[in-house]
Amino acid sequence: MAVAPRLANALDAEVRAESTASTWQVRGPSGAPVLSLRRFTQTLTLGASHRPEDPRGPRVTIRARLRIDSDFGAACDPSTDRCLDELNLSRAAEFAPLFARRSLDLPWAYVDVESIGRGALDLRVGRQLVVDALGFMLFDGGRARLHLGRAIALEVYGGLETRAGFPLSNGRYERDGVARLDRDGWDASLAPSIRDAVTAGVFAAAVELRGAGPVYARATWRRVWTSEGTVEEKAALRVDVDVSRRVSGHAEAVWSFPHDTATLALAGVTWRSGRGHLVGVDVERVRPVFDATTIWASFWTDPTDDARARVEVPLSRGWSLTVDALGRRYALSASSTQTPDQFNAGGGAGLHARRPRWELSARARGEGGGLGSRVGADLSARRWMSQSVRLDGGVSLWSVNDTLRDDRDITSGSLWVGVMVRLGRVARMHLTLEDDVNRVVGQRLRAFALLDLGTSL
Repeated sequence: MAVAPRLANALDAEVRAESTASTWQVRGPSGAPVLSLRRFTQTLTLGASHRPEDPRGPRVTIRARLRIDSDFGAACDPSTDRCLDELNLSRAAEFAPLFARRSLDLPWAYVDVESIGRGALDLRVGRQLVVDALGFMLFDGGRARLHLGRAIALEVYGGLETRAGFPLSNGRYERDGVARLDRDGWDASLAPSIRDAVTAGVFAAAVELRGAGPVYARATWRRVWTSEGTVEEKAALRVDVDVSRRVSGHAEAVWSFPHDTATLALAGVTWRSGRGHLVGVDVERVRPVFDATTIWASFWTDPTDDARARVEVPLSRGWSLTVDALGRRYALSASSTQTPDQFNAGGGAGLHARRPRWELSARARGEGGGLGSRVGADLSARRWMSQSVRLDGGVSLWSVNDTLRDDRDITSGSLWVGVMVRLGRVARMHLTLEDDVNRVVGQRLRAFALLDLGTSL
C-alpha cells in the first residue's frame, strides 16, 4: 500500500452576534417634556486565525465587528407634535443633526500577520482600535511592531483617524470638544456648532519594555493633524514595577504639547497579602483638554487633584469587604484666576458575596466639601433558579447637592429587575426593566432585551 502525504491546514474561527432591543424615555430639545424612543441594535463579530505548518512561522488573523442601530419608534411628544428629526431642515426647532434613525458602524476590521521572521516583526492593516496611556484611538491604516530580543519592542502606526461624518463611523472614540457632520446643503445659520467633517492624519511611535525582570514600561508619542492645524500631540509614559512578591507600584504621565501642560499624572503603590488582603494608595492629577483646533482648546473642565486609599479584606465563605477614602482638590484656579480652589473629602464601603447559586453586592459612598455633597447607595443581587435561568435585581438611591448651581441639586432613585435565560449551548437571552425617578425628568422607564449568540470552531 502506498500513501501520499499531504500537509494539514488548521483554521480557528469565531462567530458572535448580539441583537438588542430597548425602549426608553428622555427629555427632548426645544421644551418637549418627554420623548419615547425605541431602538434595535445588532452586532456581528467575526474572527479567523490560520495556524502555520511551522510553529515558529507567521500566524495570520482576521477580525471584524459590525454594528447596526435602527430607531423604529416615533421620537415625538404627542402633546406638542415636536419630534427629533435629523432630516427636516425646515423646522429648525426640532432639527437634531446628531440624531440618526439608522446608523452603520464598523468598530474594527483588520488583518494581523504575527511572528514574521521567526517572531521579529508583527504587522496589522485595517481599521484598528489602540488603547494605551494616550487613551482610545480608532484609525484606518497600518501598524508595525519590531521585537528587539525578548525585552524590547518598537512600534509605529499611522493612517487616518476614524471620525464622525465619515462612512461606517459614528466618531465614538474622538476626543471631546467638537461635533462633525457632512454639512453639504445646510443653511449656514442652522446648527452652527456642528462643523464640517475634516480628514485627520495620525502618526505615532512607541517603545515598550516587557519581560525585563520586574519592570514593564511603555513610552508613546502621537500626533493628529488636519488642514486646520494640529488636533492633538501628546507623549505618555507608563511604568509598572513589582518591587517584591507582595508590593507593586505604578506611575503614568501624559503631556499635551499644544496646551503645554500635563493632562494626567498619577502614581500608586499596592500591597497584597498571601491571603488576599490588599492595601493601595494613589495620587492623581487630571487636566482634561479638548481638540486643539476648536475654541474649546482654551478650556479645562473639572481639573482635579486626588489622593485615594483602598483596603480589600476577604471574609469567610465567599464574602469580601472593600473600604476606600478620597481627598479631592477641585483646581478651579487652574482654568480661572477669579475662582478659588475647593476641597472635598469622602469615602465608601462595599460588601460582596459570591456563592454557587447567588451573588450579592452592596455599596455606599459619600463625599462633601466646598462644592457640595454627594451621597448614595446601591444594592444588587443575582440568583440562579436553575442551570438555565438567572434572576437579577437591584435598587439605587443617590442625592447630590451642588453649591455652584442650585438647579443641579437632585435626589434620584432607581429600581430594576431582570432575567437571563440560556437557550441551548450558544445562545442567551437577557430581559431587563428599569424605573428611574427624579425631579428633573420625572419618571423614566427603560426596557432592555438582548439576544447573545456566539460560537467558536
